[in-house]
Amino acid sequence: MQSLKSMSDREILFSHLKKIGPASLSKFINLSVLKQLESIDQEINISLMIDILFTEKGFNCLKDKKLRTLILDTVNIQEDISSLASFSWGDNQKTKKFLDVLTISHDVIDSKEINSEKNTSEIFRPLFPYQNIMRKNILAFLSGNKNKTLVHMPTGAGKTRTMLESACDFMRTINDKSYVVVWLAHTQELCDQAVDEFLNLWNKHGDRDTDIIRLWGGRNYNINSITKPTFIVASFDTAYSYTKTMDDEKFKFFANLRQHCKLLIVDEAHQSIAPTYKQAIDLFSNFNTKVVGLTATPGRHHIGGDTDETVKLAEFYEDNKINITDDEGNTISDPIKFLTDKKVLSDATFYSLHASKEDIELSAKEIEYMREKLDIPKEVLTRLGEDSIRTQNIIAYIVDLVRDYSAPTIVFAPSKDNAITIATILKLHRIKAEAVVGDTSNDIRNKAIKDFKKGDIDVLVNFGVLTTGFDAPNIKAVVIARPTMSVVLYSQMIGRGLRGTLMGGEPDCMIVNVKDNLINMPNKNEAFLFFEQFYQER
Repeated sequence: MQSLKSMSDREILFSHLKKIGPASLSKFINLSVLKQLESIDQEINISLMIDILFTEKGFNCLKDKKLRTLILDTVNIQEDISSLASFSWGDNQKTKKFLDVLTISHDVIDSKEINSEKNTSEIFRPLFPYQNIMRKNILAFLSGNKNKTLVHMPTGAGKTRTMLESACDFMRTINDKSYVVVWLAHTQELCDQAVDEFLNLWNKHGDRDTDIIRLWGGRNYNINSITKPTFIVASFDTAYSYTKTMDDEKFKFFANLRQHCKLLIVDEAHQSIAPTYKQAIDLFSNFNTKVVGLTATPGRHHIGGDTDETVKLAEFYEDNKINITDDEGNTISDPIKFLTDKKVLSDATFYSLHASKEDIELSAKEIEYMREKLDIPKEVLTRLGEDSIRTQNIIAYIVDLVRDYSAPTIVFAPSKDNAITIATILKLHRIKAEAVVGDTSNDIRNKAIKDFKKGDIDVLVNFGVLTTGFDAPNIKAVVIARPTMSVVLYSQMIGRGLRGTLMGGEPDCMIVNVKDNLINMPNKNEAFLFFEQFYQER
């Protein structure tokens, strides 16, 4: 038998869970996933149950006191089990003591601490001509009279790099030694990306020492004065939490940042006018702050929907938008084709998958919801995920993609449970797959993404977490098994696979649309230009 000392933390946890037995463990397993597996006559055993539990929750399954108690019942210890199992899971002594009893390392605690490790590229590549023209146009705005603008570039075209080159140029022109530049994003991945890219560029192009502040994941700072150039990357969640603070020191900190803020960059800027996002933007920007929004989809409405929200977004950015041009600065009618021809974007081929034998009948309430909200009700998404025939057909298609085409694949599932089901069954087919959902702990999510990028995982199945801020150039196939009427969401999903060879990606990509997904959706070229009419001079 393998020694615990030679086993990984995951293997040790699995060994403890096996001792509980299937009857007791079944109380902690996602019943919906079990039912989906049973519907395809899959034999349910203890190993499969543990894999389902870990896929959904990772080591965060140990947050459950009842599960901790069952585990301790199988361990030969002298201490009182009830006392040892009674604690709030987190970075504290009681959690660590519990893990020590199980011989699991403290590294599995899902801490909110931010990894401050800097990743530096060894090769520096200059901007491509179209990016350089974009940079010059951004700088022209920064030196002009308008305060706000949108930078409109497709996913995979280099928005982050182009904007940060522009920001570095702008920072070198500022004579004031004590100023602030803020980058606002809404996911940890986008925040990490911005910090790494800025460090890479400023180390090469910077003209003075600069403080870099990571302000996401609950991290707090209290700086009384700004004494040097300061580059801040903040998440919308953390920024919004500060708008509600009653702490005088935190209030002073942000008042100081706002006073010195010269430039505010808003990533995924189509969300800017949502109330919480707008409050976060207002938190950092003063009357003289230049605000630049970045987006591949500068709109808010769905096909056939009320355009008011898109009009408000355009007005928020002063009807000012900087568009991508060709290498000579000329206007182009089809930016996607231009970038595909240059191999900046991969050549996407679209396929339809007829997965369901029968259509799901919509209730009157669901039909009314779709008319009013122009989106798919959650109940419909859930029913699609519970359709065993649909799920099996999708899985069979994915298996072929991996085995016949060696295609690293990202799958957008219609529900959390369905994402876990698909990943579980793929593993039973000996396909290396993992699921990433909203409940997935940071450690498991980060490892899954890292392994996928390295090629150690063939398929990454997700629900609701990888539409933005996820960059894996090795993707060769995108399976859209999640219905949507949103141009923004659809563009974000297909955009995960569009990074071309010039950007370190693949020459081509298969976009697989499950047939029940697309309701009058534009193609990738039309989607990029869908909101163009709302940025004409009025």
